[in-house]
Amino acid sequence: MFTKPISLIGMAGCGKTTIGKKLAAKYNFIFCDTDILIEKKFNATLQDIKQKNGYKFLREEEEEIILELDDMYEVIATGGSAVYSSKAMNHLKTLSTIIFINTPFEDIKKRIGDAGHRGFAMPDGFSIKQAYEERLPLYNHFKDISIDGSLSVNEVISQIEGHCF
Repeated sequence: MFTKPISLIGMAGCGKTTIGKKLAAKYNFIFCDTDILIEKKFNATLQDIKQKNGYKFLREEEEEIILELDDMYEVIATGGSAVYSSKAMNHLKTLSTIIFINTPFEDIKKRIGDAGHRGFAMPDGFSIKQAYEERLPLYNHFKDISIDGSLSVNEVISQIEGHCF
């Protein structure tokens, strides 16, 4: 068993949801994806929520959802923009070990393309590269552990297990 729950942070396309689901299934842990919680709250996709209300609204909702989390969840996958809220990240730190899935930009770009369909919580016209460069220092600031996101899902899980068991 983990010493405490884990929260996965990183860019869209780094594998937070895939890794989180697989890790949770492996150990029969309770999994939470904050993006899915937001979509359920509004009965809409992140992209639709962003188009209707703007990216700042999406970030505020993400913060609110994270602040409502408790230690019931053993694996938490956050949205890529969670790190814009110190309040949310500090809350996650009290609940969990923060694991940054540190994925090279080239891999992110291959996996998500222009991210136009993902409800990317950035201003219109902001490129994936600009978001990556802006967020990287935030991910590094809030992380407890950094894992190489260019590895396979199973290798990432193995590294998480090595750090957290």
